[in-house]
Amino acid sequence: MTLIKILFMLVVLIVGSFFYTLYRNDTNLFEDPGFTVRLNIYLAGNRAETTQDHVLKELRTPVFNTSAEQLYKRTILAASSLGWQVASHDSDNQNAHFVVYSPIFLFKDDVYVQVGFIDMDRSNLSVKSVSQRGKADLGANAGHIRELINELRSMRAQ
Repeated sequence: MTLIKILFMLVVLIVGSFFYTLYRNDTNLFEDPGFTVRLNIYLAGNRAETTQDHVLKELRTPVFNTSAEQLYKRTILAASSLGWQVASHDSDNQNAHFVVYSPIFLFKDDVYVQVGFIDMDRSNLSVKSVSQRGKADLGANAGHIRELINELRSMRAQ
């Protein structure tokens, strides 16, 4: 009977830590397109990327009402304020590479950013986040992208 209790507690601990990680990564499991689709996305790979028509609305390429040069500068500032390490940046091509460390095990994720010119007063932001280790990120990479976009939007509001 004691062995069954230990196994039960172990299963509860594993399942609990799994869902806590999904919660901590702000995965929004119950928003559109639904629990199953989101869970499959977060368990299927170790990368996330913005695209024009991404199935997750928060991973659609964001457009900002600012020049590409201003957005690039704000992106570097936003990443620094999030505590991300700037691995490299190129102001001429308006791209950057950041390294993000997970809070507990210090796993490294690479975040690549490219600012795109639309017109003099509008630009977009292409972001790709990739885990250096592991096969599933449990929504961490999508979380990095959301964090950066939210930080940029909050900077614009101030």
